[in-house]
Amino acid sequence: MKKIKNIIALLALSTISLPFAPLTSVKAATTPIQVQKETSNSSNSSKLNVSYSSITPTDATISSDTTGDTTTGTNPTSTVSVTVLSGFLTLEAVPDFNFGAMMVGSTGQLKNNTVDSTNHDLTAQDGNADGLLEVIDSRNQKSAMPGFSLSASMGSLHSSTSATDTTELNAILHLSSMPLLDGDKNNVSSTSEDMKTESATISSNKNTAQIMNLQAGTYNAGLISAAFNTPDSASLQVLNNSKATTSENSAKNMNAIITWTLTTTPVATN
Repeated sequence: MKKIKNIIALLALSTISLPFAPLTSVKAATTPIQVQKETSNSSNSSKLNVSYSSITPTDATISSDTTGDTTTGTNPTSTVSVTVLSGFLTLEAVPDFNFGAMMVGSTGQLKNNTVDSTNHDLTAQDGNADGLLEVIDSRNQKSAMPGFSLSASMGSLHSSTSATDTTELNAILHLSSMPLLDGDKNNVSSTSEDMKTESATISSNKNTAQIMNLQAGTYNAGLISAAFNTPDSASLQVLNNSKATTSENSAKNMNAIITWTLTTTPVATN
């Protein structure tokens, strides 16, 4: 039986004028979720981290005598800590998107990956400002990887700064097909053909779009990463509909939540 985990993300618009000039951004997840293979060891951790400890400069001294020889005091030490994954499929990170100032009825390219989180009730807390979408698959490192799929859906745009503002806008998020790379920036494909994310169109409250769909035996174990942090990697269309306000001289920051769903088995392809 396949297992499914979700991560919440955010899309935000700000500065909307005549009737709006929206500044749009999208927030996604940094807190890892994991899908454990049914036969894997449940004691394995799902999170990877590195930490360091330091000491003051007075703990180590170097002095020189008249012959030029040196004597050394206590050497500084530090710690590297890592949790090694085995037997897990983990969604490590999902990106935020910021599309700058836009008007209703227009389309804009990605500006950056930093979003307005003034109103935490309307802002997802999982996204990262580097535009990274990352999965770690450690379920079968000695033979063919079993495959997985990742999809995303999006809600409507709402004010990110006022919980009482009922303005609501629908939008369409377009994600380009981006290379899937490992930790060494090499393509994750285990065949002669490079792998990419799927080109996706996500409409507010309408559809769930496939982002990754990796078939069994086609990719290598470990980190699988795509970067959505360039203008051509994503665009947003703000729809001109009846829910938009027509007040003049208005500028509003607006957010839409994106939900990412990781599934242990890939979608069947013909």
